[in-house]
Amino acid sequence: MANSPDVLAQFNYLEKTGALDALADLRKENRELERIITDAALIVANTDVDSMMEYVIAKLLDHFIPEFLAFLVHPPRGNTLRQFCYRNLKKTDEKIAPVYYEILTERFTRNPVHATFAELEGELGADVFAKDFRALKPEIIFPMFGIGGIYGTVIFGKKIIDTEYTELEQKYVDRMIRFLAVSMQNGLHYESSITDHKTGLYTHDYFIRRLDEAMARAGRHRALSGILMLDVDHFKRFNDTWGHVTGDLVLEAIAQVLKQSTRTEDCAARFGGEEFSVLVSDCNEKTLMHVAERIRMAIGAIHLTSGKDTLSVTVSIGARMIDARYRGRLGISPLILVGDADKALYRSKHEGRNRSSLFMQGLLERAKHLNEIT
Repeated sequence: MANSPDVLAQFNYLEKTGALDALADLRKENRELERIITDAALIVANTDVDSMMEYVIAKLLDHFIPEFLAFLVHPPRGNTLRQFCYRNLKKTDEKIAPVYYEILTERFTRNPVHATFAELEGELGADVFAKDFRALKPEIIFPMFGIGGIYGTVIFGKKIIDTEYTELEQKYVDRMIRFLAVSMQNGLHYESSITDHKTGLYTHDYFIRRLDEAMARAGRHRALSGILMLDVDHFKRFNDTWGHVTGDLVLEAIAQVLKQSTRTEDCAARFGGEEFSVLVSDCNEKTLMHVAERIRMAIGAIHLTSGKDTLSVTVSIGARMIDARYRGRLGISPLILVGDADKALYRSKHEGRNRSSLFMQGLLERAKHLNEIT
């Protein structure tokens, strides 16, 4: 007990000098560092860009909710800006004019430090940002740096609770974005390696890989799935008449239909030229043909303008089921299944085009074939 007055005096001295408050702040910051390290590890573990974004949004919910949030990202291939926009952390279809991305990246290339919108106006001039950008009520903007320099910006609007972002919140976001930037760049590079540059669909090689996985699932779990092969009717004639630029617009429009008509677990690919393929997961014959017809009719409803002319195209489709019967059978491979779907596709062509046909097995298929040639 003799030392009690000394201990109390030391405590009072530390409290008076602010050392205890500083220690509490250090402990709080250490907890934040531990949290960001855990969060960063989970971000890095993701390879899919959309999954990364979902995780980041979930973590922001633990801290605050901005009225508006946008990630503007320039992918490694192509000139189209990728945008992820949110209202109250719920995804929206809003788009920001690309000119603002160019203005912001130019600024962050010169000065790689995040800044409030007020600071950016002071640096760049109030007339640089028009009403459409101001309407977003931007509060603070962060750069995204990867290998090769800046490739994205993150725009935070005001918080739904009318308070400013604290220094600790800004530090958390800055650190989170640094980890996200590296992981997202890796994810975008992977995406570019498995997607077709012109259409944004998956590549032929990636489709074959997914088809092989579907065959394995069929063998292990008896999970049904199916494939569709699509070919644009008279596409060469279309190209010769209207030109390859218009032909490319047709392919891009078809790709949009395929993206909108398939689920996340499906796989739509450009198989080559004007031929496309779709892996439809967890389906039976009826469902597979329903998907085929939905796609066929949606493509038939496409209308493009060329001068005064309105253009449209149709597709022929061949379908092939995948089930456990084909796993391990001698000679059966992804390419064999694609070949079978192609046979059904050619039947659609033979029967007048702009229709869907299902590949049939065994005696039924042979009877059909004999009926066609007699």
